[in-house]
This record gives sequence, C-alpha cells and structure tokens, in this order.
Amino acid sequence: MKYTVILTEDNKGNFYAKVPSIPDCSAKAKTKNEAINLIRNAISKVMSRSEIIQLDLPTMPKSGSLLSETPWELFGAFKDTSDWSKLFDEIEIQRNNSLI
Repeated sequence: MKYTVILTEDNKGNFYAKVPSIPDCSAKAKTKNEAINLIRNAISKVMSRSEIIQLDLPTMPKSGSLLSETPWELFGAFKDTSDWSKLFDEIEIQRNNSLI
C-alpha cells in the first residue's frame, strides 16, 4: 500500500516526516534517508496493529442551528441576472491580458 508522506527540513538540518492520513504517525531524523526509514517503520507498526473497517449507520446527523445552516433557497437566485455574463467576460479579458 502507498502512503503520502510530508517530508520537511528545518533550519537546523533536521528532517521531519509525517503521514497526514495516519494521526500521530511522524518521525524526526538528522538525514532525509533516516527520516524516510523511520517513517516507513512507524507506518508498519501502526498498520500491523490496526484494522480498517467501514460502518454503515442507519442514523442521520442532526440538523444544525439556523446560524450554521446553508441557505439553499438562495443558491441560483441570481442565475438569470445579465450582469454575470459581463463580469465573466471581464474576468476572461483580464486573464488573457495577464498571459501576454
């Protein structure tokens, strides 16, 4: 299996490796190769004691409060406004001018 690893170097020359998809899976080393080897071992340890499952739950999430709900009735409310085509034409002109 392949894992995405973010490898960074600090201003002191230390290398840090982190796997975004695995919480708390990281490594620190003096060299890039050592960091890669350490993170490879860390991934192996986590995966050897882990099981990936999917759960199908019959319950739906609760509806949010009025302040955090998306006002769906407003989506598309201005779709027939002629000003949009003028705006998009202007954006296209600006984009084309910046490429020249």
